[in-house]
Amino acid sequence: MAILITLQGPEVGRKFRLEKDCTILGRQYDSTICLTGKAVSRQHAQIVCQDKAFLLEDLESSNGTFLNGIKLNPRAPVPISDKDTLQVGPYVFALHLDQDGDSLPSSEPNLIVRERLSAIGFQQSLHGHDPAYKLQTVLEIAQNLGRTLDLDLVLDKLLEQLLKLFPKSDRGLVILFEGDRLMVRAQKGRGTEDDTAIPFSRTVVTKALEEGAGLLSEDVQSDERFRPSETLHGLGIHSVLCVPLITPEGRKLGVIQIDRFRKGVGFRSEDLQLLTTISLQVAVVLENVELHAQRLREERYLRELALAREIQQGFLPKETVPAIAADVDVYGKVFPARQVAGDWYDFFPVAGGKLAFFIGDVSGKGMPAALFMVAVRTLCRHLAKEHGGPAQVLTRLNAALADDNPTCLFVTVIHGVYDPKTGEALLTSAGHPAPLLRRADGIITQIGLTPARLLGYDAGPLEFREVRLPLEIGDQLFFFTDGILEARSPVDKSHFGLERLKELVQNFGARRTLADCAAQSKNAIELYTGSKELQDDVTLLLMRRK
Repeated sequence: MAILITLQGPEVGRKFRLEKDCTILGRQYDSTICLTGKAVSRQHAQIVCQDKAFLLEDLESSNGTFLNGIKLNPRAPVPISDKDTLQVGPYVFALHLDQDGDSLPSSEPNLIVRERLSAIGFQQSLHGHDPAYKLQTVLEIAQNLGRTLDLDLVLDKLLEQLLKLFPKSDRGLVILFEGDRLMVRAQKGRGTEDDTAIPFSRTVVTKALEEGAGLLSEDVQSDERFRPSETLHGLGIHSVLCVPLITPEGRKLGVIQIDRFRKGVGFRSEDLQLLTTISLQVAVVLENVELHAQRLREERYLRELALAREIQQGFLPKETVPAIAADVDVYGKVFPARQVAGDWYDFFPVAGGKLAFFIGDVSGKGMPAALFMVAVRTLCRHLAKEHGGPAQVLTRLNAALADDNPTCLFVTVIHGVYDPKTGEALLTSAGHPAPLLRRADGIITQIGLTPARLLGYDAGPLEFREVRLPLEIGDQLFFFTDGILEARSPVDKSHFGLERLKELVQNFGARRTLADCAAQSKNAIELYTGSKELQDDVTLLLMRRK
């Protein structure tokens, strides 16, 4: 076999292997040796091998083919040896004959284009020898890709255009990171609609990503860089382009890879330049697509949270008191720091004409706390109707929670029972702040309610102390979660605290509705923190004997 070595013109030192029968030189992409430049015709000349001799023939080129500086007559083959030079447009070649007919010369072992090109940042040199055409192509692709933010459509359109732009290619792949794994995200081949996942060489992809550079191999089988890649050799890939997709901030998204299985001329340096230019545009488009998808996920998440909040609010009792306890007003309100809360309150009639009520605070925030709250609230309703006093109910509640609590969430609870026949409330607490009592004459006290530990884990027997509290006409109970006590001032970071809360409750006279009292409490927190956004869930439960 023999090779042509570029002596002058573009890509000096470039070597081309001659085919056994006929090698066509020209500007057309499917030429055996594809050359660039306006002085090169589409099919300019050919070299024919006959009985180990070589004949050079001009194929009626526009600017002629020259042998040793003499212009050849069209369609008139002439012998060519390793002592001759031939010129095609701006290229001047020398013929090198292989001595044993099977291997490349030992003095020139590397006859394959082995090139890398930085894929980080735009470079003028990326446009190669025909900047106007290539810039137009890149702009057209960018325009088409910018018409949709659907990733599947973007990648499908990209590969469709790349297969047209690179007629030597047989398939195209887009390989992207999904978490820390590289996955084939899109694939397209010529004349096939097979959706089977195409294997790819992690050796090549990893090398391109690590170096931040596009890789080109004109002949994979002879390229020493890809010897470790059994995938490339096993698939019979002849030539490959692999260009990383890297954002302007340096984040690595994946790669574009284009393969050629057919023999003949492989990909060229200008192909690498063009694909690298396109990859810079594609990386920006993919980043925008990812941001759009992230925004859609966030919007969907917010819709789901809003629905969850609506469902959660549906579990809370209506803002009316059951007729069985008509001598008291009761009002509850949850002010969540997020869309959903871990706080809750509840009240409902139980046996003996009494009114059971709860207020609680689940550790943590957000959806996990909200789901745990629903479980606690359901258990409370069941246990309060089936068992006796508040201490017994909370003991059984803790046993039920501790028996099946994989999330290790905990809850503080105050449980009370009001008896309209006696005007008394029986209270007990599991780790929850004690309520305030505002007497009809305006005196404020905190109920001496010694709390047991919070609920949700098994740490030996629980000891609950029940407090019996007579309520006179006009007396008011103010239950709350610790979100109101721990609200912080932006000035000195001090807490709202118990004393400010007592001053607030002092103003809750009999002429004010309980709903107004709750709204005034929320306003007081906003004024103290300087924000309408709460730092923690705040739940209030107010009771007033009429």
